[in-house]
Amino acid sequence: MTPITQIVTAFVPRWILWALVFAAGAASGAQLVAWSKNAELATLRETHAKAAEKAEQAARTALQDAQDRGDEITHQLHSANRAAMLVQEKLDEKIRQATTGRRCLDGAALRLLDSAPGIARAGVPEAAREPAAAHAASAAADPALDGIEDASAAAADTDVALWARAAAGQYAECVRRFDALIDWHDPTIKRP
Repeated sequence: MTPITQIVTAFVPRWILWALVFAAGAASGAQLVAWSKNAELATLRETHAKAAEKAEQAARTALQDAQDRGDEITHQLHSANRAAMLVQEKLDEKIRQATTGRRCLDGAALRLLDSAPGIARAGVPEAAREPAAAHAASAAADPALDGIEDASAAAADTDVALWARAAAGQYAECVRRFDALIDWHDPTIKRP
């Protein structure tokens, strides 16, 4: 055997041995790193799961608080509306007692009011084009026109007073509703 053959024969088995040792060390090192990283990932997942659970619980609590606050405000609004309705009913009765029922707005004036923006209703004829004084003069000049417009086409002082009270009541209800919405969105605002 030549010296080169002896060296190669002696070197190759050790090299293979060293390669096997290196491969075994690398594999066991990789396994240890994998176990370590898997443990870190499990801890991280657990931390994230707990944080998500806390966030979900906080959101559930906030939603329940908002619903409870909304229910309370709605109950207060209904109570205030019921109290206002009782006051309005008493006021309506007093208005009926205090007014005479005499005619104060004729049909043309009522049609004009009914055609105003915000209160116009479908099917209500347009207001008369001639002024009330001219209408009265033409009715006086032509006896055939006298009495054509019936009493139902006129508004009595009672009707006008009840309408004004109803408008004020609707306005007050809108104020209460807006206040309730504001209170729900910003509970820090204190109302008298």
